[in-house]
Amino acid sequence: MRVKNILPVGLLFLVVVWWKPLDASACSCVMPPSPEEALDEADAVFSGEVLEIVENKKFFGGSYGRTVHLKVDKNWKGIDESVTSITTGYADGDCGYFFEEGQKYLVYASASNMYVPGTLSTTICHRTTELSNAAEDLNALGEGREVSNADSPRETLDEDIPWLGFGFFVLGLLAIFLGFQYKKKQKNARS
Repeated sequence: MRVKNILPVGLLFLVVVWWKPLDASACSCVMPPSPEEALDEADAVFSGEVLEIVENKKFFGGSYGRTVHLKVDKNWKGIDESVTSITTGYADGDCGYFFEEGQKYLVYASASNMYVPGTLSTTICHRTTELSNAAEDLNALGEGREVSNADSPRETLDEDIPWLGFGFFVLGLLAIFLGFQYKKKQKNARS
């Protein structure tokens, strides 16, 4: 009887002795640089409104975090399009910045492989902030260059999606109708 009790206790002892907690990492930032230094260090600096936030699917060796689509209002560096996308983390220890749809931000972004390979990304270590809290940065950066939002590719795509869906629906109905007609002919030919 005592041998049966020794085995579970022995296994538990081995697990406790050899068990090592997994390494964890958290985001740690030094004091952010001045707006002028942040402008020099960033690959893109712009202000814009968040249109959409997309969760990136976590694949082995692939993307992570969120992709944030923004309508660009002003540009200080690196952005010429009226709509752009940046990546960031989940804002829970992975240095990600928390964005909200419909809010306007001053974004400092750098080319990075941190969340999605080959994209512009921003973190809490950048000076990215809500536009309403960016007075110091806006004073230091100056006016910026207006970006025309007319005929933005995102708006055009959104307008075409209903028509595209309707087209596929009509083609599907046509395929079903022709399939039934073909089966009807085949059935009549056998009779």
